[in-house]
Amino acid sequence: MKYFALGLLLVCLVGVPQFFFSHAQAASISTSDPDFSIVLFPDTQYYRGQYAYVFKDQANWVVSQRARLNIKAVIGLGDMVDGGGYPVDSSGNVNGSCVNLPSSNWKTQWQEAQAAVGILNNAGIYYQPTIGNHDYDCEADRPQPRSATNYFHSLGHLALSPTAYILDSNGNRTPNFYKTMTIGSANYMMLSLELFPQSWVVAKAKTLISSFNGPVIVTTHAYLSNDGSGPTFGTSFPAGSAYPLCSGFPSSVYSCLNDSFNSYKPVGGGTDGIGLWRQLISMHSNVFMALSGHVRNPSPGNYPFVPNYNGVGHVDCNVQSWTTLCSSPNRPIQILSDFQGQGNGGYFGYGYLRILTVSPSKKTVSVFTYSPSIATRPGNFPSGIPAYKTDAYDQYTMAFPNTFGGPNGEITQITAPLDGSHVPLTFGISAAAHGSDAVNGIEVWVDGVKQKNYTTWSSLPSGTTATLAGSGVHRVAVQSYDTTKATWVKSVVYVMNP
Repeated sequence: MKYFALGLLLVCLVGVPQFFFSHAQAASISTSDPDFSIVLFPDTQYYRGQYAYVFKDQANWVVSQRARLNIKAVIGLGDMVDGGGYPVDSSGNVNGSCVNLPSSNWKTQWQEAQAAVGILNNAGIYYQPTIGNHDYDCEADRPQPRSATNYFHSLGHLALSPTAYILDSNGNRTPNFYKTMTIGSANYMMLSLELFPQSWVVAKAKTLISSFNGPVIVTTHAYLSNDGSGPTFGTSFPAGSAYPLCSGFPSSVYSCLNDSFNSYKPVGGGTDGIGLWRQLISMHSNVFMALSGHVRNPSPGNYPFVPNYNGVGHVDCNVQSWTTLCSSPNRPIQILSDFQGQGNGGYFGYGYLRILTVSPSKKTVSVFTYSPSIATRPGNFPSGIPAYKTDAYDQYTMAFPNTFGGPNGEITQITAPLDGSHVPLTFGISAAAHGSDAVNGIEVWVDGVKQKNYTTWSSLPSGTTATLAGSGVHRVAVQSYDTTKATWVKSVVYVMNP
């Protein structure tokens, strides 16, 4: 096993924009590369005790389908167990206490998870053990601890290990790591980050991604949410949409869910979903996918009453075109997968996993949802429940990101102020059109009233300002005129004063 420590990157930025985008990577995926699949294990925390067979069924199915689907890896989305347990020493002996008592069977939970992962490793299949909030020691304590002694005791010495870990300032491993593998002609990186990554972790992840010349798949347990976290100012995205988790926004703009940063406030601070998007995911042209679990809403319950869109979603720029997610020069595939809200009153999962089939020749990623346990043990599950979920929320195809040869439509990007910013009554605003189309004209609107109009420009002139009518929450839009398609292309942020 190789450990990897990143040195400090000292960069002097003088007179540059608040955010810059990395375009240095020469990442590409050849259309002649073969199709392959990556399997996701979302939130397996309730596959324990009498349901431990479900985790093993998932692993055994992956082994049986490896050749047929050309499965290259399995990525765990976090929460492998439900109770992280007391801190332990290197021998697994209890070596600390918790404010809130862990589950009495926490040791057994780790043993069951380890056994299921062992099935994969013994067959030569790599498993990426992304950490979730339930996988930390004393996971019920608040602030959320970052001690992960049980995680490393059980999963830190797997037969097929990560390529490298990010080390802390003392040279110790952290649950931040990556695996590189060559698939076809491309070298892929699978990067897993801790729960609400700390700022120093985000900084090191930036360096890793920037220095890597292939597609990167970023996984972190809590990043995306269902539409309940999306903008609500007169616009309601359809079920199955996704938006980064957020904290601290007014409920009139973002209905931030209880699953976001403020519900955990982990030791050492951290970065919520929207911050991770701004600071990492959107910054790099070689981020191919961003994956997460964690959110068991909306409307958890039992089949057939739990909605098919429970716990799932993806960013669809045909629907969310004006949002920050789709107004960025870099628009990776972003998928939320968490089935724990389905079954046993909203605390199970029915054994559903996700299959992501990447087709370089078609430049698509197809998403399938399947439960090996339902298929092989139907008597253990509600009558009529499908093994394959073929509804539009659970089976769909997405085009490659624009930076990997996918659709690259015209966008208008607001670089300042950021979505959710606190601004003075008069504030500076920066925005520009991006894309291959001809653009002639750009406008600034505040709360539905046009304030600036530059008829021959494709970007706002330096020093452009906008003015709010008073305190409170305000909608700021910038739109540019795409003369090629004869249409306005809009981007929207929400700002607050004071």
